[in-house]
Amino acid sequence: MTDLTVEWPRAIKDGTSAISLIVQSSWRRLIVSWIYVPIGVFLVLLACWGIDSLIRLSGKTTFPASVACMLLLYFGLVAFEACFGDRRTRKLLNIVDVPAGFALRYINVFFTPSFILLPLSTPIGGIEIGKIIAVFSIGFLLATISTSYLIRTLQILFKPTKRSAEHDQGEPLQDLIPLTNTPQTSLEPSLAETAQDSLLQSPLPAAETTRIRGPGPEASFSQTTPITSLQQQTVLLSRPQAWAAYLSLHLDIVTYTLILVVGVPVAFIIGYALPLHVAINVLSFFAARSLSPKITKILHPVLGCSLLTLLSFYTVSLILRQSLFDTLQAYSTGTRYLSLFRGQTKSLPLPGAGDIFASVLDVSIVALALPMYTHRDELRRHFPSIVIPGIVLAVGSVFTYPAVCHAIGIEARRSLSFTARSLTLALATPSIRNLDGDMNLVAVLCITSGILGVLIGGPILKFLRVPEGDYVTRGVTLGMNSTAITTAHLLVTDPRAAALSSLAMVVFGTGVVALTAVPPVVNKVREIVGGL
Repeated sequence: MTDLTVEWPRAIKDGTSAISLIVQSSWRRLIVSWIYVPIGVFLVLLACWGIDSLIRLSGKTTFPASVACMLLLYFGLVAFEACFGDRRTRKLLNIVDVPAGFALRYINVFFTPSFILLPLSTPIGGIEIGKIIAVFSIGFLLATISTSYLIRTLQILFKPTKRSAEHDQGEPLQDLIPLTNTPQTSLEPSLAETAQDSLLQSPLPAAETTRIRGPGPEASFSQTTPITSLQQQTVLLSRPQAWAAYLSLHLDIVTYTLILVVGVPVAFIIGYALPLHVAINVLSFFAARSLSPKITKILHPVLGCSLLTLLSFYTVSLILRQSLFDTLQAYSTGTRYLSLFRGQTKSLPLPGAGDIFASVLDVSIVALALPMYTHRDELRRHFPSIVIPGIVLAVGSVFTYPAVCHAIGIEARRSLSFTARSLTLALATPSIRNLDGDMNLVAVLCITSGILGVLIGGPILKFLRVPEGDYVTRGVTLGMNSTAITTAHLLVTDPRAAALSSLAMVVFGTGVVALTAVPPVVNKVREIVGGL
């Protein structure tokens, strides 16, 4: 009893000291995360609303405002650099990177509502599921084969200049896709890391633990420094320092756990479950992301997060004595930012966590301009090999898939979902929304395309005798047929191909979105599936 009497005050004192150390070491990052990022996200959404208002005034197109802002940002950055130079452009990019970097790092979280809401979709019969699998599988193979042959033909017709070829051969891999984190003088990630890696990688740690540990022996982090010597220089930490170091590494998890604790009484007493649902969704993502690479290669974090979130929602629905259907309806009420900015608040329910994520996904779409800008030199050098296949595949996807699906008896809205079968989900969402297709099915198609690309994309290209060194064919083919999941895999196996894959993914997706924003095209595609 005496030990407990002595230990509790000491533990409280050490805990207070640990919190103080975390605040001292992380206050800049906390300000960026909880003040600058929300303000930046709000401003981007405000810009999307402004562009959407201009598009609605025309009354002739349904082009997504987020994609329009992405293109405006890309061409705006190119023009700004041409007028004011690289140094001023980098200063501008550091500002844009605050909301854009956040949106790209957490883009996988914003994909999850489409999967989590699958139980609300209309059930599909066994025969129709078989037809969907057949069209998907055959379409994946044919599209991959035809794209690779087209790209190789274009490379023969449009041979790169000797100077471009030398530039490609001499350019270091880390300049294209930095695969390792190097020490930085700032708490903020560099622009190159955010623009190139954040689309596909996990969020960065919330704080720097080295600052918490306090001063210690100087160590050189060059490649010649033996690991054993660094281990010998380890400094023993006090208990507050050890707690602070551990908590700072898991500050995001701690933060959302606190939101979860607060969200439980809010959901029970007030009946508003947004804080609870946000915390469950994000914590499920952290859990799914922590699995081994062998597991996540097949069970992508988006799928794992969605399954864990659904299981948690089912548990919450039992505690609240409501059905899972009611819980999912509270998770997404359909109130998105455009509806709120248009002043329709009186007739709309309060937004749910799924609506928040779906709204911020538009910021992620705008932020895709950053990797495009980063790889603008590759886009220029390999312009025919990226743009021509993108146009051909976009036209083929929009008109061929619906016709085939309708011919074999797949329901109309599900047939329309196949037009975005191989798009990254960020661009598939606005294109299928334009066509009024099945949003839940397209999420499954996109993620499955990415997983298949990781598992059999390489063997297919090997069977087609695409050389290992032909990173243009490999990158563009997989980028246009296997979404961002395969691009993430290429970051490790073929970094040059990953750079072109990310470009091809955005160019192809933008082409499909542009086609589905043209009313005559939309009417024709709907006519193909028998009308809606």
